[in-house]
Amino acid sequence: RHCRNLDMTLDEIRTLLRFKDHPEADCGGVNDLLDEHIGHVSQRIRELRLLERQLKALRARCTAVDDTADHCGILNELSRPDVLPVRRPDVAQGPHHVPGSHGRQPRAAAR
Repeated sequence: RHCRNLDMTLDEIRTLLRFKDHPEADCGGVNDLLDEHIGHVSQRIRELRLLERQLKALRARCTAVDDTADHCGILNELSRPDVLPVRRPDVAQGPHHVPGSHGRQPRAAAR
């Protein structure tokens, strides 16, 4: 449970459990695993900071409080074909979006 709270994958946890099952083994591999996990977390933080900047820039497209959806700067920007999304990490690395982290269900998504 502690490892999951640290956002470790099941494979990482299995590896740590193998070390735990062999207390006489050298623990250098544990340090290597943790260093690699720290690197993944650092990469995710960089990606989340980029995502935050992009979302803030998108939010800044809305200049009117009581405008209509057909004049919405956010919706218009999202509809542009030349707007590139944030680079998504390789799905094989594990989930990167924490379910329920928004605290409420999103409204209908713009397409």
